[in-house]
Amino acid sequence: MQRDALIKGLLVLCVALPEGRAFAQDTTPQMQTQPPSGASVVYVTPGEGYTDYDLQEAKRRSRTVRNGLIGTSAAFALGAILFGVGASQCDDFTQFDGRGDWICNNAGDVLVPLGGTFMGLGSIGMITTGIMLGVRNKQKREIERDMRRYRSRFRWDERSGQFVF
Repeated sequence: MQRDALIKGLLVLCVALPEGRAFAQDTTPQMQTQPPSGASVVYVTPGEGYTDYDLQEAKRRSRTVRNGLIGTSAAFALGAILFGVGASQCDDFTQFDGRGDWICNNAGDVLVPLGGTFMGLGSIGMITTGIMLGVRNKQKREIERDMRRYRSRFRWDERSGQFVF
């Protein structure tokens, strides 16, 4: 078995050595020194760069994270239910030295750790997705604010050569 593996390894090594440089390792610099002939520079003021697409994308990201928060909350609730059912299958007793302990039947032995795991992971997920939802909603509000500010102010439009609202 070891001899076959050694022969196969040597065969691969012999084939790979004379090959030289792999195509994925092309290290020749391919820099473009001149801009394309039809290129133009566009200056964007803050807030002007946001479009309705950006707002819709921010709403979609916020909705995705909100769905994750709902899912992790459901996992936490399921874990709490499983833990509660498992704990009802256990009895509390005190040993002779004064220490308390649980003794459970088979259902309790399975459901208590399973429910505790779901509750722990669900709580971590809720905290994480809650923070992410706050950040995504903040980004969405900033885009909405900048779009309102830019669209509603009195400004000079260079294309038409007049003031617009």
